[in-house]
Amino acid sequence: MRPSSRSAHTTAPLRTRPRALTALIALATTIGLALTLLTAAAPPAAAAVPDPTTASLEATNGPLTTATYTVPRPTGYGSGTVTYPTASGSYPGVVLMPGYQGTQQNLQWLAPRLASWGFVVINVGTNTLTDDPASRGRQITAAGTQLLALGGAPGNPISGKVNGTLGAVGHSMGGGGVMAALRDDSRFRAGVPTAPYYPNQNFSAVTDPTFFLTCQSDPVAHGNSYAVPWYNSMSRAEKLYIEVPGDHLCPMTGSGNKAKQGKWIVSFLSLWLRADTRFSPFLCGPVRDADKNNTSLVTRWMDTCPF
Repeated sequence: MRPSSRSAHTTAPLRTRPRALTALIALATTIGLALTLLTAAAPPAAAAVPDPTTASLEATNGPLTTATYTVPRPTGYGSGTVTYPTASGSYPGVVLMPGYQGTQQNLQWLAPRLASWGFVVINVGTNTLTDDPASRGRQITAAGTQLLALGGAPGNPISGKVNGTLGAVGHSMGGGGVMAALRDDSRFRAGVPTAPYYPNQNFSAVTDPTFFLTCQSDPVAHGNSYAVPWYNSMSRAEKLYIEVPGDHLCPMTGSGNKAKQGKWIVSFLSLWLRADTRFSPFLCGPVRDADKNNTSLVTRWMDTCPF
């Protein structure tokens, strides 16, 4: 109520005004300082990736120059080689995990291809060659943890280059490990299990985008035994399933059609780890139909398009 005359009742609010003003100034200063610190701490934007084309995605390497870095003291896994863009900026991290009796060589073909399209890729060797899928899942998590730590620590080549987003690609038991990481570690936002193997597992709780790449003549981990049931059970995830000719080795270095496999994997991870919708047409819609309808290239294709 507005006072009708100057009285004792008007003096109290007048005395409190300087205090309120001081408090507002202090609050504004605090907010301004916080915003300044947040802006200063924000990672630099990644180098721009040119518009993808069928030809550029099917080439051996993408548009960015890359370099490699050997992890000096792997923690929780056997060995690690990081391939990263040399351009300034920060990028999603991707863990590559081999299968049973496998080494970094298994997925070496993919490391520079992904890095040259704007990812920091750690290609992992396991603690032992016989580690089971559960162990490989834990090692994917450990490698992701160390990749993030290296990205946040000064004095190494990837300092400042990892933006905090993680994905994973694995073969065979490593593909089973990818599924375990997606289910058990919320930091992993997309995965590509290739010819995945992990008996007696339920992955219906996986909600992150998942691309299953399987081999038509696989005697070890045929899609009908593992990937297809998992795909069908994951009712809350965006999914892609592509089966191609070949045996269990078809996703490995030296086997299969790497131009097509590389295009699909790069496109899938670019879409879901960078939200780069320019790559969606290579997985959904008319542009991808040349692949999907080529029976000598693809023997089964399922998806949840449009992504």
